[in-house]
Amino acid sequence: MPRPDALVQHGPARTPAPARRADGADGAVDPADPAEIARRLAPSLHWPGAEALTRRSWRRVAWTAEFDAWLIAWPEGGEIDLHDHGDSRGVLSVIDGVLTEFVPQWDGTGCLGLQRLELWAGTTHRLGGGHVHSITNESERHALSLHVYSPALSSMTFFDLAGDDLVARADPWRAEDEDGLLVGWPDPASAGRAGPR
Repeated sequence: MPRPDALVQHGPARTPAPARRADGADGAVDPADPAEIARRLAPSLHWPGAEALTRRSWRRVAWTAEFDAWLIAWPEGGEIDLHDHGDSRGVLSVIDGVLTEFVPQWDGTGCLGLQRLELWAGTTHRLGGGHVHSITNESERHALSLHVYSPALSSMTFFDLAGDDLVARADPWRAEDEDGLLVGWPDPASAGRAGPR
């Protein structure tokens, strides 16, 4: 939940250019670039009945040795606390609706606040390694997003703001803790779990 004194940035995020191969080959796109994967996957993804969900829910829709992709349904007020994505880099691509990202940022005086960024449908937002953020659906309508991680998401550490400190919680999410549960349907078996994203 953002603090009232949070730093604020309004407007849609810019979509960066696709990543290039590390060897510098001219015009070649990295096959594990999360933005390129999201660009190819997003147009074909639909979640019939997602608008009826009352809790943030997720489905893993693709998984290879190089990446994984998750479709997330966000009802009004759906949110996930401050977290990172372990050793993975990624993208968040908004398919429908509007999501709000909050990123911890220290200002020029050393005070920690939250930068606010609205992510509109059609936006693809890069998440570099070590990126910490929270996501909330502040709108009055359902949102749907695609999240792609490379390498595949294996852990997430959750954080709290404590004054001007970002404090890691003791219990990170780990993919192996899911016991094969890769579809985050709102059911008693997944109650209380943070789940991926």
